[in-house]
Amino acid sequence: MKHPMILKKQTLAIAAVALAALLLTGCAGPAGGAGTAGERAAGVGGEAGQAAGAGAAAGQTAGAGAAAGQAGQEAGVKGAAAKPSGRTALTGQPIRIGAIYALSGNNAAIGTNILRGIDFAAEDINAAGGVDGRPIEIIRGDTQGDEEVARAVAKRLITEEQVHAIVGCHQSTLTEIVAEVCEEYHIPMITAISTVDSISTHHNEYFFRLCPMNSLYLENMFMYMKEQAEQTGKEVKTIAVFADNSMIGQEAIRCARIYAPQYGMEIVKEIQYGQGAADLTDEILELKAAGADAVLAESYVSDASLLMRTMYEQNYRPPILIAKANGFADPSFIPATRGMSEGVTSVVEWNPDMTKGQEINRRFKEIFGVDMNGHSAESYTAVWTFKTAFEQAGTDDGETVKDVLTKIDIRESFPDGPEIILPYDRIKFEDHEFDGVRHYHNNIYASVAIAQIQDGEYKTVWPFEYSNQRIEYPAGYENR
Repeated sequence: MKHPMILKKQTLAIAAVALAALLLTGCAGPAGGAGTAGERAAGVGGEAGQAAGAGAAAGQTAGAGAAAGQAGQEAGVKGAAAKPSGRTALTGQPIRIGAIYALSGNNAAIGTNILRGIDFAAEDINAAGGVDGRPIEIIRGDTQGDEEVARAVAKRLITEEQVHAIVGCHQSTLTEIVAEVCEEYHIPMITAISTVDSISTHHNEYFFRLCPMNSLYLENMFMYMKEQAEQTGKEVKTIAVFADNSMIGQEAIRCARIYAPQYGMEIVKEIQYGQGAADLTDEILELKAAGADAVLAESYVSDASLLMRTMYEQNYRPPILIAKANGFADPSFIPATRGMSEGVTSVVEWNPDMTKGQEINRRFKEIFGVDMNGHSAESYTAVWTFKTAFEQAGTDDGETVKDVLTKIDIRESFPDGPEIILPYDRIKFEDHEFDGVRHYHNNIYASVAIAQIQDGEYKTVWPFEYSNQRIEYPAGYENR
């Protein structure tokens, strides 16, 4: 099966526009009073951090937590100095896009990172003239990782903040709930991150998925485990699956059961654990006893970090540990595991060593001090997709924008904008079937790659035709 990713040897020629102080420009943050103080402070520093240059204190005062405070410091200290010159005047009424993610709790780091990509895209768009002269304004909502909070936040952003569209969420269970609210109020929604297959089976007319489904992630993981033998000479015959009890974790197990026999592999152990576990010792000892050729893992970032620490403590070194992105691809994962994750492989939606998006990533890193990852690159792309849809619709009417999204076909690059920086070259939402089930409004051209942590950085190692980096086998635990 030919992997569709195309890595082009080119860089973008768009102007170098850094992230401005969003409150002062009014381009990528909520209007005064929009959202709670915690939401504003948590969302990539929030307006208080950017306006005063003290985002860390603002985020902490608002109760958004340490992750939000750090993001606020990044935006406040660096954003104020990075305001672009020569900005096109924006005179129209703002197009308000709600961004609904966990900005506090265990997944705050992930939500904050996603919002970096969203705000960065809004600033780029506004610096280039907005949507036909109308600025994009990002209105943040903090789900706190809770289903009922997510529902209430979605309703508030729609009924009180009057958003015209929504991007979100990260956790698929919450995405499903927010999609129901958007359907009720006829507000178009794009998820750039949520991968659980089932959320696209409900035929919600206003819901669109940019990223691949879980099943595609899992199939690519099995393809990699099969093809890595071309380099390593070691076939994978047995696997163990390690996943939490969330919707996305359970679906990883389901998909593994589908693909394992197709690729000639046997699942010798399945371990399900409670998300947010305080201790994983028993689970790691079970994995160790199973002795599988490869471990397939699905965890959010706090659990992923705990997994690596516990494996290290128990002296367990599987020849291959392959993760389905998620927490393993979060920017905080490698620093948090301090070398214990060396050799881990993971699905990536984007990686800094890909030639696509290099100029955008350079500017992003200047502001935030970290490279883009798959989540921030996908969220950046989702905002540009909405920008294109609003312009083609010629209105902010939800039904009209929804109709445009059902027909939109973006190839290579956005009109008057950057190229698609993800590992595919086309965005088109269509209906399709998988395993006998009908799915609606998925980007059928979405694709992924595989990267391995080598010398403390993710290096793209598969598909082979797009990588010069060789796989480390067994995983480089000696570097720990």
